[in-house]
Amino acid sequence: MSVESMIKRSFSEFATQRALTTNDFPQLLTRGIRALEKLEETYKVEAASRIGSEDVEEYFSTCSEILSITELLLTNVRDTEAASFEGILQKGRIVLISACRELGAVRAPALVLKSPSLSSKLTPNVNARTDRSNSKEVLVVCLVLLPSSYIACQSDINKKPGTVGYVGLTRSRHFSIRKIRVGQILLVSSQKCNVDTTSILKEEHSCLGDPRFNATSFLAPAQATENPFAGMKTRGKKGASMDNKRGSGTAKADEEVEKVLDSLMEAERAELCDSGVPLLDLRDFLKRGDSVLRSRQLFGRLEAELDQMRNYEIHRHPSLESMYSTVERKESLRSKVNTLRHLLSNESLQLFPDFLQRKAVLRKLGYIDEKETVSIKGRVACETNTCEELIVTELVFEGLLNELDPEEIVAVLSALVFQEKGKETSLSVELPERLIDCCEQMKTIALNLGRIQKDVGLDIDPAEYSESSLNFGLVHVVYEWALGVPFKSICDLTDVQEGSIVRSITRLDELCREVRNCARVVGNPTLYRKLEAASMVSIYGNS
Repeated sequence: MSVESMIKRSFSEFATQRALTTNDFPQLLTRGIRALEKLEETYKVEAASRIGSEDVEEYFSTCSEILSITELLLTNVRDTEAASFEGILQKGRIVLISACRELGAVRAPALVLKSPSLSSKLTPNVNARTDRSNSKEVLVVCLVLLPSSYIACQSDINKKPGTVGYVGLTRSRHFSIRKIRVGQILLVSSQKCNVDTTSILKEEHSCLGDPRFNATSFLAPAQATENPFAGMKTRGKKGASMDNKRGSGTAKADEEVEKVLDSLMEAERAELCDSGVPLLDLRDFLKRGDSVLRSRQLFGRLEAELDQMRNYEIHRHPSLESMYSTVERKESLRSKVNTLRHLLSNESLQLFPDFLQRKAVLRKLGYIDEKETVSIKGRVACETNTCEELIVTELVFEGLLNELDPEEIVAVLSALVFQEKGKETSLSVELPERLIDCCEQMKTIALNLGRIQKDVGLDIDPAEYSESSLNFGLVHVVYEWALGVPFKSICDLTDVQEGSIVRSITRLDELCREVRNCARVVGNPTLYRKLEAASMVSIYGNS
């Protein structure tokens, strides 16, 4: 069984793997690949009909980059300067939007009717491990000038004028009132149109004026029959009929809509010129925060991408929307296929990045080669299970144990098995000098191993790694025990509990056997015999 298969069967991946199977993601991926192949084949067949628009794929890529940069910029302003964010997308501001799938619009001019509002909604998530918290999506209500090729459908006609979703026709052009996401804003213009947005956008705050509201429904059946208000008309303060007021309000709304459409059609013509619609300098709205420098760099990229977008031939092509829609459908499906591939691949495993980083550590230390074949150092590390195997392997290959006596070897190895925290860890001056030097070199090895692991991306502090792997609190005690000092006497050398001393000595015997096997794998018979003797003195002492 491979390591990847073991990770998939681990407890941390169980819920994710079950969700992937339950949702039939493998079958969805197969169907998506087939559909994508058909779309690409059709796209190649239709290549001859795309005269003057051969750069539509590059144009789509540039527009996607512009949408991403604009969203990042607006998000930075929103997070640092909330008041400035409202000023950017204030009522009357002209923007360019790209919503080809919803409206068939690629670079359609739109006018902000209502400043941004935060709409809480639950973000759909196919990955079981990701936090399922409510995210806030910024929505802007706009009047959008639809492309001249737009054809209204039945659902558009059923909407009430002035409400979100309404599609109207003025000056032989369709327009629509829509909620636009910040991610659909292609460009924020410096131009504004002074209009009465309240007459265009009808926001009903109460049931009064709602055609679904029926006053007689609140009356009892008998009272409804004898309704005293039957036949009466609602009048205003000066006796004017409310029906007449509604008629005048509708006329005013039509006038404002015509005024808006004139501005939007002018912006549409300006975008077809080389200079395009003037861009609002978003850098003026960022005055503080760490994101100011990054936002300025993003704005520079935005200007460059906009220049690139306007240089494409497809930008002024009369069939832009239909050709862009074909590419968007193909690339959107490709993105979903790639997402499914990632979810079903090893790269989506939670522990997989950590696995790759640890493999990089082993490769850097020489435990495996470039083909991931285990070397002699890797085989030595496999012999150790009691403590940190990397430190033990480096001890053996550095030859630090070769010149030590069995009693000193036992004392050095005790630092790897003693785990009690908060005890005295300094080395006694009564210990032999070469034993103290070996312990200091072991500290250096641990620090170097910690730095290597940190360099490859593991979240490890070298000092903490060294402190957690080595504890010299029993070095003096174990050394005296190996020399034959009675157990009662060695207990007087430390404040560690007797039970902890016994447990450490028992584990120390197991570690000596493992290091002895390491010496056998390396082919060091002298060290092998010393560790056999060290195993004996660790249990019985030198008595």
